[in-house]
Amino acid sequence: MNTGSVEAVTTYEGLRAFAGAWGLIFFGFIFLGVVAYAFWPSRRKEFEQDAQIPLREDDDDV
Repeated sequence: MNTGSVEAVTTYEGLRAFAGAWGLIFFGFIFLGVVAYAFWPSRRKEFEQDAQIPLREDDDDV
C-alpha cells in the first residue's frame, strides 16, 4: 500500500467519525425540537381538535 492510499483511508475515517458525531448531535436536536413542539401546552387544543377529524360526520359524504 502506498502512502497516498493510507492518507485517503485516514482522511475518510476522520471525516466519517466527524460526520457521525455531529450527525448524532444534529438529529438529537431535531428530535428534541419535534418532542417540544408536540408537547407544548399551547398546542394541546389544536391537537385535540385534529384528533377528532376522523370521527366527524360530514353531510356531504355520499
